Amino acid sequence: MVSRMEFFNVQPPGQSTRRFVKLFVFPGLLFVLSTSSALPLQPRAVSLCVVDTKLPYVSLYDPPAGPFATGMYRQLAGRQLKDGSKLHIIVFPASPESTIVPEIHRVNCSWVLQLRFQLADEVFGQTYPRRTEFDSLLYTVWNGATGEIVKRGSGLVPLPKPVLTPYTSIGKQVLEALNHRVDGGHK
Repeated sequence: MVSRMEFFNVQPPGQSTRRFVKLFVFPGLLFVLSTSSALPLQPRAVSLCVVDTKLPYVSLYDPPAGPFATGMYRQLAGRQLKDGSKLHIIVFPASPESTIVPEIHRVNCSWVLQLRFQLADEVFGQTYPRRTEFDSLLYTVWNGATGEIVKRGSGLVPLPKPVLTPYTSIGKQVLEALNHRVDGGHK
């Protein structure tokens, strides 16, 4: 029968352990170092908080997040940035402007997509050709930690029933802004 010491080639107590270190520890350490450096870096999750700025004259939103924040969530859910980072999207209930920043800091959002609905008469004071009116969906993408605005824009929402929505075009612009900022090391 082979003793444990012979099986593992371990020196009995009182003898030098240099052979053990040379045979097991050093090669094991090299294996760990070589395999960990060969592993691809795991993409990190980038948090994007989406909030619909609540209009002062609207008391309840259906759904509570607001229709535009919900639409943007559907557009961006499951998307990845060019570096492989996954978007971790958090949708807030529609909120008044004054409560948005404290909530962003509490949740620790990396990036914020803030949406604002604006009626056509607030923007242009006139109707569009063919008597079709459009309201606007304004958006701002900003850094949750610094408040730095990285992208602003808008999309048109046709009236009276928004059959066409600006979610696709706004979603592309938001992803472009995030790709530029995250790839540039400004997470």
